[in-house]
Amino acid sequence: MVCWPTVRWYAARMVDGSDEPWGVLALGAAVGFAFLGRRRPVPSCRYVMAAGFLLVPLAAPFLMTPLVYALFVFLAVAALWADSRIWIGHAGLFVLALPLISSLQFYGGFPLRWLIGKMSAAVLSFLGWGVEARGTVMHWRGEMVVIDAPCSGVQMLWGSAFLACVMICIQKPNLRGSVLLLQVASFSAFIGNVLRNVLLFFVESKLWDLPDWGHDGVGMIVFALVLAVIVAAGSQLRAKVASPPRAVDPRRSAVSASCPLFLFLVLALLVVTRPDTVSALPEGRVVRTDIMDTIRSELFEEGWVAFPLDEHSAAYAKGFPGAIELFGKDERRLVVRVIERATRRYHLSADCYRAIGYATEPMPLFREVDGSMWGRVLASRDGEKVEVRERVVSLDGQSWTDPSSWFWSAMLGRSEGPWVGYAESVPVEGSQVF
Repeated sequence: MVCWPTVRWYAARMVDGSDEPWGVLALGAAVGFAFLGRRRPVPSCRYVMAAGFLLVPLAAPFLMTPLVYALFVFLAVAALWADSRIWIGHAGLFVLALPLISSLQFYGGFPLRWLIGKMSAAVLSFLGWGVEARGTVMHWRGEMVVIDAPCSGVQMLWGSAFLACVMICIQKPNLRGSVLLLQVASFSAFIGNVLRNVLLFFVESKLWDLPDWGHDGVGMIVFALVLAVIVAAGSQLRAKVASPPRAVDPRRSAVSASCPLFLFLVLALLVVTRPDTVSALPEGRVVRTDIMDTIRSELFEEGWVAFPLDEHSAAYAKGFPGAIELFGKDERRLVVRVIERATRRYHLSADCYRAIGYATEPMPLFREVDGSMWGRVLASRDGEKVEVRERVVSLDGQSWTDPSSWFWSAMLGRSEGPWVGYAESVPVEGSQVF
C-alpha cells in the first residue's frame, strides 16, 4: 500500500481516544456506498484526479501536517472509489472519516461561537430582551449568561454534513442538487445553533424553570429539527438519468486509459518514497524560566507540591513552545503551562482525558469568588469522576476559558505572550479518587 504511513497514522488516531470516534461511522458509510456502486471500471479521468490530489503533498511538503496529508490521500481514494453519480456526497464521507472534530473545535470553535452569539443576541434584542453579546457569552441586566459549550456548534455542523452526504448517496441527484443540499445542511446547522442559543437563554437565565435535563433536551430537539429539514430537502432531490455510453474505438480507449494510470502510479511511488511528507511542522521552543519560577513559588506557599511528569507528558513537553509542570494538593492536580507563542499544541484538556480512556462531557463555566472564569468538563472512567477546570491568562490580565478563543486572540495580535495555561483536576464527591 503506497499510503501505508497515512493508514498507520489514521488507525492510531482512531483508537487513541484523542478525537470523537464519529469518523468510523463516516468511513463505514463511504466504504459501503463504494461497494454498492462499484459496477463499472474506473474512468481514466479519475486517475488524473487522484494523481492531482497526490501531487499536492509533493509540491508543498512544508504545509503537510499528518491531518492535511491524510486529507489529500483520502481525496485520492475517493477519486478512485467513489461512484461517479454521487461523487460529491461520497467524497464528502471520505473527508468526514478523518479525525476532524478536535481540530475543527480548536480552529473553528471560537469564530463559530462568536458569530452565533452575535446572531442570538440580535434575535433576543429584536424580541425585546435587550441582550448584549460579549465574546462568546451574553449579558442581560448586568448578569453574564453562559449558554453554549465549545463543542456543540461543531458537532451539529458535522452531523448535518454527514446526513447530507448520505442523502446524496441515496438519492443520486445531479451536481446542482448535491451542492444545494450541502448548502441547506450548512445553513440549517447554523440557524439551528442560533435557535438553540436563543431558547437556552431562557433556560440559563432562569426565565424558564426546566428540570436538569432541560438544557440537553432543548439541544436534542433543535438538532432533530435540523436533521428533519435536511431529510425533507434531500427527499425532494431527483436522481439524475445516466446518459447511454458513447461508442469508443477500443485501441484509442486503451491508450487514453493507460496514460492517466501511469501518471497516477508514478506519483503514488513518489509519495511513498518521500520520507518527510507525513511529518508535522517543527515548533521552536523558548522557555521563560522566570515566569514558571514565580508561579512555582506562589503555589508552594499555598501548599501545592511539585510532581514529576509521566512518560507521556514528558514526551509532549519536549515539543511544547514553553514549559510544563505538574503540581498536587490533597487529591487535586494542577498542570501549569507557560506558553511563549500561539500554538496548536495547547489544546482542550478533554482531548487528553479521552486519550487515556475517559468519557467527557462539557459543563457550564465556573466562576470564582474573585470573578475569574474557568471552562469545565466532566471526565469519567470506571466509577471515577473528575471535574477538569481550565483557563489561560496573559501577563496583562486578559483571560480565556478555552484554547480556541485564546488561540485566535493571539493569532490576531489582540494579546501578546507569554501566557499561562492552568488545568486543575478535582475529584467529584462520591466517586473513586485517582
